[in-house]
Amino acid sequence: MKRRDALKNIGLSLGYAAMAPSALSILQSCTTEVEKWVPQFLSIDQGIVVKNLVDLILPKTEKTPGALEVNVPEFIDLLAFKSYEEKEQTKFKKEIETVVGELTKGKDPEFQISDLKTEAYDALLAKYLKTKPEDRQGYNKEQKLAYSALAGLRAKAVWAYKNSELVGETILAYNPVPGGQKGCIDVNEATGGKAWSLQG
Repeated sequence: MKRRDALKNIGLSLGYAAMAPSALSILQSCTTEVEKWVPQFLSIDQGIVVKNLVDLILPKTEKTPGALEVNVPEFIDLLAFKSYEEKEQTKFKKEIETVVGELTKGKDPEFQISDLKTEAYDALLAKYLKTKPEDRQGYNKEQKLAYSALAGLRAKAVWAYKNSELVGETILAYNPVPGGQKGCIDVNEATGGKAWSLQG
């Protein structure tokens, strides 16, 4: 990883850390049943797209809940609605609308977003998130925006997922009453190889 990319990643993680208290309170308030969720900031079509994308990014497995089970789409929508400044909201909406445009490109004007198959979402994620940096050099403005939207959505989804109560307390290493600090011990010895949860 290049130094510039490393610094950028540190900056992004610090940005999430800075908004953590308010973001976590929003996250813990997300309890709507997936089928009944109605976006407050995004349009219905945009909400459907976000829901399907995060479900593919963080799917349910036999051992772990999926993004939909911990209300990640609802969190992303509420975060933009309650925490973003107007400029950030405009940028986020434009990014998501670009993704919607990519998914509906060449479709009939009467085409419904709800008619899109999982394969269309999967192909879009592969097209943008499985590319090498050098392959993105030739992107036009719209492609750059689509890539930025999907990479940002993935980052928000993973952050929300890891900090949800269910994942924090049942999947990650969780200790509501931490004991003494033990330095220089192997992560397998400390937590069985699990990352620490921020819950507590």
